[in-house]
Amino acid sequence: MHHDSEQGTATAERRLTDELITRTSDEPWVRLADGAELATWSKQDEIGYNQRCRQAEKYLFFRRIFDFLGENEIRGNYHEYGCHRCRTFRMALTEARRHNNDAMHFWAFDSFEGLPDPVTETSVSKWKKGTLTTSEEEFLRLVNAHGIYTDRVHTVKGYYSDSLTAPLQQRLAQDAPIALVTVDCDLYESAVPVFDFIEPLLQDGTVIYMDDLFVGNKGNPSRGVARAFLEFQHRSRFRMIRHLDIGWWGRSYIAAVGGSASPVI
Repeated sequence: MHHDSEQGTATAERRLTDELITRTSDEPWVRLADGAELATWSKQDEIGYNQRCRQAEKYLFFRRIFDFLGENEIRGNYHEYGCHRCRTFRMALTEARRHNNDAMHFWAFDSFEGLPDPVTETSVSKWKKGTLTTSEEEFLRLVNAHGIYTDRVHTVKGYYSDSLTAPLQQRLAQDAPIALVTVDCDLYESAVPVFDFIEPLLQDGTVIYMDDLFVGNKGNPSRGVARAFLEFQHRSRFRMIRHLDIGWWGRSYIAAVGGSASPVI
């Protein structure tokens, strides 16, 4: 049994090493897995491979953006709209601690019951009512197990059309502005109330991370959360400055006070 465990660990470590982009001294100048290595490659292997690559890209973003916030002295709270599996939320907690953001509060907004029934069309067949569910209890368990700033984590449960109320907005506006917000709510109809809710909470320099900018609509920015973001820019008092790309799916923007500009994607 001990031998099997060691062998499994070695296999996993070898797989992670193989996934690193390694330069070589001749053609094709990077190491590529060959047919022998991929002979037994399965759908589960593909899913795990994609997730490791995607989450690494996201974590690199959080490392960079908390450095950006610190250097530019942009202070405030962290908001996340769409908190499935508590992945990016824990990334934010870790990097906030690394950058000694001891006054930051962390707000998690989610139905904690999965997606609502989609009203607008998407190209992702698995986006159906109830999918992408992490319960509030499981979310808080993950936060507590992570053990960082647990006393400053707040959850707001409910679909956004119901939970993002004017009294809550006023309460948050009296607390602190948003320094960083992650918008990961997948659907157009979910994103629209999010943007209306955060508008008075933004400040000069707030970073907006759009996680699903090119997901769900075959990359078409006239649909989905990208459409909601474009529409929001027309009515916002801020202009958006394109900042960092995150993988093939996401992008961050800096909210800037003053001046006018055409909406950007």
